[in-house]
Amino acid sequence: MNPFPEADLSVLVVWIALKDTDTPEAANEASGKFSDARVTQFFDPRQMAGKAVAESLGHIGETAWDFYLFYPPGVRWGELPPEPESYMHQLPGGWADSKYLFEKKNLTKKLEKTMKSLFP
Repeated sequence: MNPFPEADLSVLVVWIALKDTDTPEAANEASGKFSDARVTQFFDPRQMAGKAVAESLGHIGETAWDFYLFYPPGVRWGELPPEPESYMHQLPGGWADSKYLFEKKNLTKKLEKTMKSLFP
């Protein structure tokens, strides 16, 4: 169930291949978690999207994965994604800024709070 039915939003999910088990078949199976028509998904076997997101955050040579990025409506993407209005991740001890680290229950709470603030 969508907790924000009145919000004009869309979601892009990128399944990034990082391990041998990250296959198109595994991504297809995992894609069943999202049934909302506003969700667009694709598989990225070469980590191109993850590298572009990391670079847009100032980390050239890294790959973003388990990231949640929020952009205002109408934002345009260029060669690189624009800097997000807000973001969070699940990469403890890695290159990503630890002040945006949220895991497990804290991640769910932060996602809900961010969605409510961006789409009141």
